[in-house]
Amino acid sequence: MRFFVTGISGFAGRHLTAHLLEGGHRVSGIARQDSALDELRGRLAGPFASVAIDACDIRDRAGLRAALDRARPDGVFHLAAVTFVPKTIERPELAYEVNFLGTVELLSAVRDVASRARVVLVTTGEIYGAVDPDRDLPIVETQPLRPLSPYSVSKAAADLAGFQAFWSQSLDVVRARPFNHTGPGQPAEFVCSEFARALVAAEAGTGPATLRVGNLDVERDFSDVRDIVRGYVALFEKGAGGEAYNLASGTATPVRTVLEELRSLARAPVAVEPDPRKQRLREIPRIAGSIDKIAKTTAWRPAIPLRQTLADLMEDWRSRLHGVAR
Repeated sequence: MRFFVTGISGFAGRHLTAHLLEGGHRVSGIARQDSALDELRGRLAGPFASVAIDACDIRDRAGLRAALDRARPDGVFHLAAVTFVPKTIERPELAYEVNFLGTVELLSAVRDVASRARVVLVTTGEIYGAVDPDRDLPIVETQPLRPLSPYSVSKAAADLAGFQAFWSQSLDVVRARPFNHTGPGQPAEFVCSEFARALVAAEAGTGPATLRVGNLDVERDFSDVRDIVRGYVALFEKGAGGEAYNLASGTATPVRTVLEELRSLARAPVAVEPDPRKQRLREIPRIAGSIDKIAKTTAWRPAIPLRQTLADLMEDWRSRLHGVAR
């Protein structure tokens, strides 16, 4: 089959592309012209050799339509987004333009150019926002949306735009709501990857021997990115049009536990100190998503243990920073 991936050079986009290629599918996509796209193009002589990539912003109406027209896809995976929450707080208008209006542009382009394609629209579990940990966990898809950041507001709007396109325009849209996911290739600004990078730098003597951290007592639902992209494909194959599905582990894990696992994998001791600058004024203390719906519909469940994910992340950072793995 032919698939089109927006945000193809991003963290999840690269893992999704690799998974689709392993399945024998043809893949093309778009990405902003940046270092991530340059890096992906540098790999095109390898496993990505057959992938056609256009440098195109999701907001570029003409470029997006031209790329879709060339691809003639059976399925579209929409991953392009501004995902780092602090960046969206600094520039909320960018989050709304890319995450919401970019999604509107994508849905409009599919309607006009590839109307028979199924769209897997990726939003986030953060759209649920303000939940009561004692009453609302695990979070199900019918939980009211009460987003708490420009990122999650923009993604909630994109999620609703996807349903509207299904309902009013008869587009075949399935909405994916992934919770936190990590793994090899994750950018350093996200918590698991930030910890892993710092620990690898410290063990090599190229970074400080003390890691400064924020609130380690919050609990989040962590999955492996490789499991998550399998879930996206499962939703393309078996998800019901118009429906929304959580992708998660179903377990709330303290950030402290993640850090201690990573420290146990480090090759040198690293001290930890609290950093008031990394503390958020207000946080939901515990989050976990229910995966009953996607499991019943597609049989998808996460398969990779968190410790394996973190071990792979550490090895990935050793390779990225020093060209050294086991």
